[in-house]
Amino acid sequence: MALVDRWFNRTPRGMSLDAARVAAIVPPAGWEPPPRDRLRDVARTLRVVGGVLAGIVADGRRDPTGAVRDSTTAEGLALIQQELAARVRQLGLTITVHHADRVPRTGGLIFMWNQTSHLDHVVLPLAIPRPFHTTYNNEVRRFPIYGARMRRTDHFWIDRTDENQWREQFARAAERVRAGACILISPEGTRSWDGRLLPMKRGAFLLARLAAQPIVCVTIRGARACLPRGRLGVRPGAIDVELSQPIAIDAASEPMLEEIVASTFRVAMLDP
Repeated sequence: MALVDRWFNRTPRGMSLDAARVAAIVPPAGWEPPPRDRLRDVARTLRVVGGVLAGIVADGRRDPTGAVRDSTTAEGLALIQQELAARVRQLGLTITVHHADRVPRTGGLIFMWNQTSHLDHVVLPLAIPRPFHTTYNNEVRRFPIYGARMRRTDHFWIDRTDENQWREQFARAAERVRAGACILISPEGTRSWDGRLLPMKRGAFLLARLAAQPIVCVTIRGARACLPRGRLGVRPGAIDVELSQPIAIDAASEPMLEEIVASTFRVAMLDP
């Protein structure tokens, strides 16, 4: 096994292998490493990532608030979509969005997606037809350049190590959704190693129940094949995105919300 594969199989100190597998920190039993990176894919990916980061730096100089090119406004989302469409072409990707018409044009929504690849963050702004806020964690907050941009803009930082902080942030986010905004959050909390859906975590559903507004599942197919976990180079390929019918949160659905969302993802993940 290559050095990178041994690295991703490391179990954190004090955690059992089984616990690390459940948390998706290490691959599941029987996991087969994806094909090795190809030099041309890595080189192309680094050029594109470098261009994106340079654009973020330039935007920061022109607009220190980050408000112009941000997914929380229609104008900002349109600018992001224009740039990402060009980056997607450079990477040799094609993205097809199915059933965008299912998304209500008004009213608060919680968008949840199946987390499969770092490419998800390129795909989602191209697939979601309405301006949206997002939640981000400590790892994203510390990421050079991009983390600084997230701190400047109108998104919600969730510090999982500080319960008072994340509860306050979820309350603020839920209030914003009740007022008509859309928020994007991952119910799995991390990327899958093998493409299978991970257990639903409580954070996304705490937010959904506080907001009491419909959930739209955004299912991504094909991103993992282009950029699987543990690899650096994006391989050209096709990615499909399917948006679900809104899932209402009411007395009938609330007790089974996690299973309803998981089932919605599983069905969409099997579509050709």
